Amino acid sequence: MGLFSNKKDNEINRLKQINKSKDREIKRLKNLCAEKDSYFDKMISDGLRHGSKLASKHMRDKKDYLNGK
Repeated sequence: MGLFSNKKDNEINRLKQINKSKDREIKRLKNLCAEKDSYFDKMISDGLRHGSKLASKHMRDKKDYLNGK
């Protein structure tokens, strides 16, 4: 019984390590998305200040996305 338990424990530990690594990657990607959104918001703001129709379209698309449309 001890041999089987050790194999199961090793497998559980391996899976826990994989989960931790995936959790770190998810957190990194969320931070990266937040950074990208920040740059995009600044670009939209600057474009709207300069009368860009494309920036206006991006703002409308973003609002639609955030409102679930």
